[in-house]
Amino acid sequence: MFPVIIDFGTWDLPLLGETQVFLPTYGLLFATSVLLAWAWFGRRARQIGIPDDQVFNLCFSTLLGGIIGAKALLIVIDWRFYLNHPAEILGTIRSAGVLLGGVIGGGLAFGYYARRNDLPLGGLADALVAPLALAQALGRLGCFSAGCCWGTPVDPDHPLAVIFTDLVASAQTGVPLNQPRLVVQLIEMAFDLALAVTLTVLWRRRPARQGTVFWAYVLLYGIGRGVIEFWRGDSHRGLFFGDVLSTSQLLSIVGVTVATVVLLRGWRAGAR
Repeated sequence: MFPVIIDFGTWDLPLLGETQVFLPTYGLLFATSVLLAWAWFGRRARQIGIPDDQVFNLCFSTLLGGIIGAKALLIVIDWRFYLNHPAEILGTIRSAGVLLGGVIGGGLAFGYYARRNDLPLGGLADALVAPLALAQALGRLGCFSAGCCWGTPVDPDHPLAVIFTDLVASAQTGVPLNQPRLVVQLIEMAFDLALAVTLTVLWRRRPARQGTVFWAYVLLYGIGRGVIEFWRGDSHRGLFFGDVLSTSQLLSIVGVTVATVVLLRGWRAGAR
């Protein structure tokens, strides 16, 4: 694991005070994933007749909404901490936030821009989700480099065990060091890549009802994420019902339920 690519030392920054400035591996991989997803989605959007300027504005709005949503959900989950330490909200500038918060925030911005500009929301959403799954896969590689989402404890001889040893990663994310953990980040990366392939095949078949590929993403991602959550092991993200379900699992249940209802209604309408 390599959480820091370049360390620029400690600087006295306005509002943040003495702060270590560095180029994080996670940040670089996140930026790379955004650019790849942007380019892939842009190509698809042009194929369905969306002008380049609207593609740019749509992507920018979605990215901004995703960043705000990821950080907002982080603050909501740890609201007691931020209520007692409001100055730490500025520190979220350096945090990736919560992925599902980013998906929700970006989705809301995506839908608002498309509706306001009379763009085909369903068709664009179908075109977006495979690039989004690819971006999520690269993001999980960034999680692995930083040690976040560190996985449940396993035996040292487990075939999917990993031992984190970097002191910087531990200081940044709290990952336990020198303990064998399930390499859940790479498991989720593999799932996201498989999801991107599945959604690509489905999109190329051009389902009759716009939005089908999008709701398939919500359904499949919700199921996969809900299961993988049991192996993540970082309970500080919020657990409910006697520490049984996480925040992400609750959101996944909602997403799976809604997606199932929508897809069943579409299938029944097609059958009629």
